[in-house]
Amino acid sequence: MTDTASAREEVMKCEQEIHSIKAALRRVGTTSSSPDAEQNSMEIVLLKVDGLPAGAKPSIKLQLSSPIEEATLDTLYDPLNSDPDVTPEGSIVVFRGVEPAVATLTLSAKDADIPLGSSTPHEVAPLCALDPMQIKDKYVTELPIAIVAQETLTAASVNVSDEPSAGTEESAQEAQAEEAVAIQPTCTVTLRITYKPSPKDQREELYELLNKTSQRKATALENLRKISMQAASNRSQESSSAGTITKPSVKPGFLNKQKENEESKLKKLYDRAFGPDSLLRGGALMAYTAKDFFIFFGAVAFFHFKGQLLAIPPPV
Repeated sequence: MTDTASAREEVMKCEQEIHSIKAALRRVGTTSSSPDAEQNSMEIVLLKVDGLPAGAKPSIKLQLSSPIEEATLDTLYDPLNSDPDVTPEGSIVVFRGVEPAVATLTLSAKDADIPLGSSTPHEVAPLCALDPMQIKDKYVTELPIAIVAQETLTAASVNVSDEPSAGTEESAQEAQAEEAVAIQPTCTVTLRITYKPSPKDQREELYELLNKTSQRKATALENLRKISMQAASNRSQESSSAGTITKPSVKPGFLNKQKENEESKLKKLYDRAFGPDSLLRGGALMAYTAKDFFIFFGAVAFFHFKGQLLAIPPPV
């Protein structure tokens, strides 16, 4: 019973979630949006650069893979500046139409004209994760990214490619950990990434959540069906193991048996004498139906055999 109740509760919970998701889809569909709002946007600003001397002039080049675009940040962003119209040029970068599922972000840094190195590609998907049931206008994330000299990255990639394939997984993980400790970043760049989802992104997230919830509901219904069938099978086995069902020694209503027999006999006698199928009723119906024929043929026979009684006597 507990399993049945829990399975039924899971089905009801999935139903409630599906109703909530459909309501959220209706809300997203009814919101009016301009053509620009149909595209998502990713706003990136440079907060700080650690590991460089005080007189350094860092320049950070951002490379986005989907869509393929690049931009440069060469001015630190002032968080106290609340007026976007007076934002210094080169302190903010905006990418539009980003595909979070496949896009990656790669940084390369320079101090004036001196290359400092680049970073490994960072996936954009974790930065653009949405909560479909509590959708916000924007999602802000601060991301520190290590800048490593190009020679160090090249040497590390060569070492990884030269490792023997026969090594175990644990030894490979230990080697990667040792390399991570050995690689020292040239500097660390801290970015503030503001992702503004579009209605299309919100709908896609809601539809994906709706599909997952529908699959959960189907699984819960299947479990409930199996539990119900198992319970019915257990009840039938218990009833069969209890033994054969014996007939009661005293049938219900045995005291009224004689009275019922008497009533049935009287009814049969009445039906035989006066019922619709009785001989009396059949004869009366036949006589009533054929009375005209009896009168006609009787008159004809009387005229034929005793017609002289009706004749006019001869004149005297």
